[in-house]
Amino acid sequence: MKILCVVGPTASGKTAAAVEIALLLGGEIVSCDSVQLFRGFDIGTAKPSVEERRGVPHHMLDVAEPEEEWSAGRYAREARVCVEEIARRGKLPVVTGGTGFYLRALTDGLIGLPPAPADWEFVMIGLHPPRDVLERRIIDRADAMLQNGLVEETRALLASGVPEDCAPMCAIGYVQARGIIAGTLTPEAALAEIILRTRQYAKRQRTWFFHQTNAGWLESFSQNDIKTVENLLCV
Repeated sequence: MKILCVVGPTASGKTAAAVEIALLLGGEIVSCDSVQLFRGFDIGTAKPSVEERRGVPHHMLDVAEPEEEWSAGRYAREARVCVEEIARRGKLPVVTGGTGFYLRALTDGLIGLPPAPADWEFVMIGLHPPRDVLERRIIDRADAMLQNGLVEETRALLASGVPEDCAPMCAIGYVQARGIIAGTLTPEAALAEIILRTRQYAKRQRTWFFHQTNAGWLESFSQNDIKTVENLLCV
């Protein structure tokens, strides 16, 4: 069984590429993001909206309450169930996201968790935009998050009783939004910090995926690249 994985640093265009591939090849998407798992954490995680999903079924989004403890092992077990169900429907499982450790757990297993079944074959493509393009996207994404209500989303989550020290509240974006709410950061300082932390995170992701996967790399993805994906899946 072939499973396609679309990997790469944050803001590289993974989500849009995965949706396009799923539409063209008849697939369903399994998210591999350790924060998009949590309900209510939408803006700061760039969780794909209903419109951005374009009718493609998405799995492993909004499956946990903020206070729940999640691990790579739990993710892998539940994501494997999703993969099996997608394949059973005759669809292509498309795994996408930037949490490398979760991806490794899904494919290779962990202590106490065996590797994926031997008849599963993970085919990986990676998106690696030029540095100046990625930098611009990171800046634009950070600015859009604040413009589109990240602070308001964070305030509403806190008001609903979500603890400040829960895992998703400690993610990039939500830390800085809490700083604005607490008065310890100005919006300008928060934006600069989100950009810096995201840039650093993207660099770590890029390094990890380069060294820890055998992905075929593309600067970007368009419909013209679908033949490349099909060829990889047929090898």
